[in-house]
Amino acid sequence: MSSPNFTQRRKDPRVDVEWPVTMMTPEGEMEGTIENISAGGAYIRCGTLLSKNDLFILAILVQDREGSWLAAEVVWIDIPLSPDEEAIPIGMGIRFTNLKEEDLHFLAEAVAKHS
Repeated sequence: MSSPNFTQRRKDPRVDVEWPVTMMTPEGEMEGTIENISAGGAYIRCGTLLSKNDLFILAILVQDREGSWLAAEVVWIDIPLSPDEEAIPIGMGIRFTNLKEEDLHFLAEAVAKHS
């Protein structure tokens, strides 16, 4: 969400998607949904709170991507303000790290396809 004091720092175009994702985190395996993605990062909704700067790997469960793990880092977290925390999943902004050439190609194609 944009506010007057918010400075856009993204350098890559971002597109809305609804992709299932499996994450291997310091807390164990987690499931979530990627809500938007770019070549540089993504916004993921999930049921467990990670901490800023947590490192983890994720598998995007679409197309021929199953079994391909991407390294990522939590850049920011989005904690729901609802008293019923079970009703609204937690969200987090992540940055991809150490991407291989084929992963960059996949992300670039995905963004182009959904633009």
